[in-house]
Amino acid sequence: MPIPPEHPVLTDGVVTLRAPRPDDVPGQLERHREDPDRRFDADDARRWITYGIHEAWKIGTRLVFVIEYQGQYAGTVGLEPDPHGNASIHYGLASRARGAGVASRAVRLALDFGFGECGFHVVHWWARVGNWPSRRVAWATGFRMGEAIPGFGEEHGRRVDAWTGWIGPDDERKPRRPWFDHPVLETPRLRLRTWRDDEISRITTARTNQATAHFLPFIPQPFTAEDARFWLKDMAEQAAAGHRYNWCLADAETDLGLGNLTLFNLGYGEAGELGYWVHPDAQGRGLMTEAIRRVADWFFSPDGYGGHRLLIRTAATNQAARRVAESAGFQHAGTEREAFPLATHLDARVTYDLLPTDLTP
Repeated sequence: MPIPPEHPVLTDGVVTLRAPRPDDVPGQLERHREDPDRRFDADDARRWITYGIHEAWKIGTRLVFVIEYQGQYAGTVGLEPDPHGNASIHYGLASRARGAGVASRAVRLALDFGFGECGFHVVHWWARVGNWPSRRVAWATGFRMGEAIPGFGEEHGRRVDAWTGWIGPDDERKPRRPWFDHPVLETPRLRLRTWRDDEISRITTARTNQATAHFLPFIPQPFTAEDARFWLKDMAEQAAAGHRYNWCLADAETDLGLGNLTLFNLGYGEAGELGYWVHPDAQGRGLMTEAIRRVADWFFSPDGYGGHRLLIRTAATNQAARRVAESAGFQHAGTEREAFPLATHLDARVTYDLLPTDLTP
């Protein structure tokens, strides 16, 4: 690979990538002190900035740049070549520079350098599962997401499951699909927000019941804490992949989780489908109808999702789910025979739909 013998200076007018300087040592040390699991002292920072980065560049094992933002050290980004003409990318940002798109700008500059100057064929990315800031940067800069690989990475001396991704020289350096950031929606009685990790017991209680076992036999019974944690991770993954929104229905006064509303099957003619469930102590109060109407307002609004048709599909014999759909103003759009699998047999599947013109004040 034609690696330049010395650091070039790369800039997009906002962020600059350059060689390290002695005055970067305090910033490097401070950044690593923000990570309580990382053992990194002043001597480590000094050696890395004054010697380690230059030596790694010289022998071609790691091509690390200091990220400069607003005239100060803001972190590092590096490319690690492999024997196959590819490279992996690594980056870390100081807290003062987060939230301003600095990491994404730095990664784009590094990719342009890696593909244009060094001739890499593919650049790989990986991050520990749960490292959402790193994944957000990879998403923003156009990486294709691959599989999550158990035990793929190592952090602080222990093996970790890792998200993976890759990008090629001809790929655009921008998101390939939306990342759904959940808006907080409010009604007189509810606040629609994302679930928290401390609400596992509310989820397990709501999902463990005879009706769920009958109408949704693919859901484990009993629904354990482990199932709930996996479900929360999966909902976050689905939002990051632009596949679905998932709201917790929380009491507007106490913030207690009362139920769940999911918007999925998006992207096909700007239609979407709703799924829902309610905690036993919140049933019979019309809360789901209230939540669906609020989500429908947001979904159809040009300032919201901007969709044009909402669907609800359920088993013909699921009277509770059908009452909710009808109470929310959905119209019966059709019935398919033996199309909804129950625990014991195939039921008919009913479809309800809602258009913006169906909404009433």
